[in-house]
Order: sequence, then structure tokens, then C-alpha cells
Amino acid sequence: MIAFLSITTSAQNNASFTTADGGSVSLSELRGKVVVLVFGGVTDPQCRSEIKMLQSLSERYANKKVALYWVSIDAPANASEAQLKNPCGTSTSVKVLRDTSRAAFKQFGGKQLPTIVVLDQQGQLSGQARGGFNPNSDFINDIAQIIDRLLG
Repeated sequence: MIAFLSITTSAQNNASFTTADGGSVSLSELRGKVVVLVFGGVTDPQCRSEIKMLQSLSERYANKKVALYWVSIDAPANASEAQLKNPCGTSTSVKVLRDTSRAAFKQFGGKQLPTIVVLDQQGQLSGQARGGFNPNSDFINDIAQIIDRLLG
């Protein structure tokens, strides 16, 4: 079952993440794109399903103004940079970010894994953050409907 988490949108634009290769990505840099963030962990039992969902959406929205990321909330001691290049033992082209302090996860009201967040082109939360993931639902199309609506 999917739970919904409410958050305020005031601090969203300040969130920043590190990449598996030591770079950084901030949400303010992504303005102009619809952004999907899936916060998870390498030991999350649904991790592979999360990556597959993002991979499917990535293929669906190739060449569109959509940015999709899997965001690890694992501490570096629990998930090495090498592990994040193939999260959950899955080879993927999905971009992986790290939120080791869990600051962004907390900003978006994250209480359970995964937490799925969709931001509009202005960097504002679209609807509510979703907590939980049911791989048996039509989750990909549910998220795709939100993306399609935001793309116009």
C-alpha cells in the first residue's frame, strides 16, 4: 500500500546531492525540467523494483525535459561509491545521487523507503511525496501521468 506524506515547499530549491563520482547536483540547477527523485537504500528490499521503474521512465522520457534520479540515503560506510554505480546489484543508466545527511529526504517528509518525489519545472513539489512502493500496482503509469500533466 502507498502512503502519502505531506511537506512544505519552502526549502525544496536548496536541496543538493553528491554523485557517485564525487560531483554535485542541486535542485535549483534542474529548473526547467520535471524532476523525479526516488529516495531509497541499497538494503531496501524494493530497491531493484525502484531502479527498474526509473529505468522504464527514463526510456519513456528520453529526449524530454525530465530528470530522473535514484537517491541513496545510505552513509558511505554502508554503500560505497562502487556500489552506487550499480545500486542494488543492478546495472542501470539511471543517475544515482547520494543524500548521506538525509537532509533532502527529511525536507520532503521522508519517513519510509522508498519515498518518491515529483517536482514541476519551477522546482515545486507536485502533489504529495509518496511513501512506499507496490511493484504490483501500475506505478510506472501513475508517475507517468503526473509527468505528462506537468509537461503539458
